This record gives sequence, structure tokens and C-alpha cells, in this order.
Amino acid sequence: MNNTIPSVISAMRVLEMLAATPEGASQSRLASGAGLSASTCYRILQSFATHGWALKDTRGAWRLGAGLMPVVAALRLQVAGIDAMRRILNDIAAKETIACKISIRSDRQQIVAVRAEPPGEMQATGSEGSRFPVAEGSSGAALLADLPIDDAVALLRATPRSQTDIRFLRSSLADLRKRGWCGRRRIAAWPIAALSAPIRPAGGPIAAALTFLVPDTRFDDPTLPPLLLETARKCELKMEN
Repeated sequence: MNNTIPSVISAMRVLEMLAATPEGASQSRLASGAGLSASTCYRILQSFATHGWALKDTRGAWRLGAGLMPVVAALRLQVAGIDAMRRILNDIAAKETIACKISIRSDRQQIVAVRAEPPGEMQATGSEGSRFPVAEGSSGAALLADLPIDDAVALLRATPRSQTDIRFLRSSLADLRKRGWCGRRRIAAWPIAALSAPIRPAGGPIAAALTFLVPDTRFDDPTLPPLLLETARKCELKMEN
């Protein structure tokens, strides 16, 4: 059952586009990026403007407005939690030589919210703010672990040119429900393996996914799953506080 409101989802997409373009963006660029018609985007921007959530500068570019400050202020504890999780991941990256990332879900996408890389030249996690299809990889499976399997598969089928096949998603969801984590022995053509676990503050709904990225030769390292689950629990405690 779909209990979402399409107009609200559309407004959220415009808000995300505004956040992604702090330098300002034209209405046409926002509409294109959000996948909306010009008229729908116009009405959303005008609605935001009446509450100070968006403003139009002298160049005709739209940007976030100061009316959002009360919303931002209410998120200060969550921001502090993200900073605390970044310290946890930095410690793991430095001590265990593991690339780490925390992903969150945004509609049909997953976003890298926090990342940490071990010393060296190889960058495995993607930059913070990077976006991927929500059903992609072990991190996607961890984000979707509470969904009925058929719903998760439907999200994957809607992903064009996906690098994740349905069998992998099904087996990953089964692993998550059995042991609390899932893994991918090799990511496409790269010699990198991934292990992911959901992050559930206070044992509630999934808020994020933690992923370790290591050389594929370390995939069977028996110390990795316990460390992954322990780190996920530490992140949950930071999100709870």
C-alpha cells in the first residue's frame, strides 16, 4: 500500500535540490532536477517563499531562505550525532584500515551521509552527499531490510542499468534477517568487497546503513562481521543521544 502524498514528495525534491545548490538555481534547473513540470515547481517555490523557506535573488536564482532556521535548529542534536559517528568511523578507518560509510535513504535514492577512508590513495566510499539508487549494493539491502521482499525487488526493477541483480538482493535480505548483516564479495570490476548492516536507533525503524569496504581478499575475515555490528550499535547509541 502506498501511503505517500505525491505533492509532498514533489516539494521535498525541490527542497533537496535547493539544498544541493547553495549558490542558487533557476526555476527551470530546479524543475528539471526534481523531475517536475515548470508549473508544479513554480507553485512549490511560491509556497516556500510565503514561509521564508526559499527566496529569489536579483539574478532570478532561488536559494534556501532563513525561514528554515527553526527547522535547522531543531536538528542540532542530529547534527551532533552525525559528528560523533564521523569520529567513530575515522577511528575504525585508521586502526583497522577499513573504508567506512553511513548511507541514508531519500525516496528512491541512498545518500552517503558520513564517510571515512583509511590512509592511502584509494578512495572507496564516494564523497559525502553522493547519491545512488536506493536498492543498489549491500548498503541498499541494509536500508531496505524492513520492506517486504517483493517491495524491495520492485525498487530494484525500477532502477535503470543497475549493477545489483535480483538474486543478490533477495539473498542479502535473507542474510540481514538471519544474522543482521549482508555482504558483497566483489563490487563490479573493482577488487573491493562490501559488508553492510542497518542502523536502528532504540531498536526502531532503520535510520541508516553502515558499510565497510575492504579489499576482496578480506571478505572472509571472521573479525569483520562482529566489528561491523559493534560499530553499528555505537552509531545507534549516538543517534539515540
